[in-house]
Amino acid sequence: MGSTARRVRIRSGWVAATALAILAADVGPGGAATAAPAPATSTTEPADATLGYRADARHDSFVAKATAAPPFTKLWSADLGSAVSAPVAVGGKVFVVVNAVGEDETGGPRMELVGLDAATGKRLWPQRLIADNDPKATLAYGGGLLYTQTGRGVVTAWDPATGRQRWSHSIGSGICEYPPTWYDGVLYTQDGRGTALALRAGDGAELWRAPLVDWGISPVVVDELGVWFGFDNYSFQLLDRSSGRELRRYDVPDLTARGGNPIARGAGALWLRSSAADDERTVAYDQNTGAVLRSFPADATPAFGPGRVYVAHRGVVKALSTTTYQPAWSYTSPRQAATVRLVAGGHVYVQDGNGKLVVLSERTGAVVWSYRLWAEPHPMEDVLAEEDWRGWVNPGIATAGGRVFAPGQNGVLTAFGD
Repeated sequence: MGSTARRVRIRSGWVAATALAILAADVGPGGAATAAPAPATSTTEPADATLGYRADARHDSFVAKATAAPPFTKLWSADLGSAVSAPVAVGGKVFVVVNAVGEDETGGPRMELVGLDAATGKRLWPQRLIADNDPKATLAYGGGLLYTQTGRGVVTAWDPATGRQRWSHSIGSGICEYPPTWYDGVLYTQDGRGTALALRAGDGAELWRAPLVDWGISPVVVDELGVWFGFDNYSFQLLDRSSGRELRRYDVPDLTARGGNPIARGAGALWLRSSAADDERTVAYDQNTGAVLRSFPADATPAFGPGRVYVAHRGVVKALSTTTYQPAWSYTSPRQAATVRLVAGGHVYVQDGNGKLVVLSERTGAVVWSYRLWAEPHPMEDVLAEEDWRGWVNPGIATAGGRVFAPGQNGVLTAFGD
C-alpha cells in the first residue's frame, strides 16, 4: 500500500447505523480463540465440495469433509484458454471461468464459462460467453446454480446441467475483482465503489444496497454473524444479512485502502492483511467485539483447519495452534513465496513460488506429494506470494469427490485422483 494508500478519505454524507449489542465471544485461555472452523457451507451445500474462491462463504480455504488423499495420479488435463480461474467442484462436475482469447486475437478478453465431467474432463456443454469484452469474470456456486460476475459488475446465474443462462443483473458501474458470495439463498457482493449489495439468488432481484466505509475490491465474507467487508488492514464493516444495516465497524479515519487483499473468517476472528512495505502482516479481529486478538507477519491470506491457522510470510508457512498460537511445524519455499490455497482431508495445499503445487501433511508438515503446474520462474524474477486481484482470473484449486483440480500454465486445468 505505502504512500498510495495513505491519503485522506473524503466522506460523502454516509450515516452509520447504531451498532448492535455485542455477542459473547468464543475464546480460550488468555483470550485466544479456540473454535474449530465451522462447516464449510451454510448447511445446505455438500461438505466435500469447493463452492468458489477459497472454498466457501467464510473464505477460510477449508473443505470440511474432503476425501481426496495423496499421493495422486494425473487423471486428465484440458487446455481451456489463456488463464483459468479457481475451479468450482461439486456433484461430479467441475466448472471454471477462462480467458479464452487466443494469441492471434486482438479484441480484448473473452471470458467464458466451462463445465467439465470431473471424472473424465469431458465437456458438459459448449463454452458459454459470459460477456463480450468484459474482463475479470469470476465464479461461485450455491443453491444449485452457478454465478459469474464480470469486472464491470454484471452478475449472471447459470444452470450447471445445461450451461444456460437463468438471469442477469447489473449492479452498476463496478470495479469487481472477486466473485459474489452465496449464503442461504442470497448473493452478496460489492461494486468496488463503496456500495454493498444483496441479490436474491433465484432470480437476481436486488434485496438491498448499503454504503461502505471505504472503496475496495476485496471479496465478501458471509457467516452466521452477517456480511463482512474488509479494506486491507485499515477498515472493516459487518452488515446485517437481511437488511444491510451496519452492525460493527473498525476504521482509521485518515487512511483509505486499495482493498485488494482477500479477507477470511476463522478461529473466532476476521483476518485482514496489509501489504504495505513497512506493515506486512495479517491481523485477527475478534468476531464479536472487533478487538485485536493477534498479529503476524504475512504476505498471503491465512487458511484454517481444525485447531490450526496457516500463516505464510516470505515463503515460510507456519502451522499455528489456535489455542497457543505457537508453531506446530513450518514449510519453507525455495523461492521465498508461498500461499496456502486449501486445507482438506488432513492435508495442506500450498501454491509454491517455484511453480509447484505442494501437499503437506496437516499433522507434521511433511511433503507428501508435489506437482509442477508452472515453469520454474527465472532466478531474477520477483515472485509474489499472493497477487489474486491482478490477473485475468482469481487463482485457486478445488477438491470434490476424492479428486483435486488445479489450473496451471497457459490455461491448462488438470485433475488428480487416486
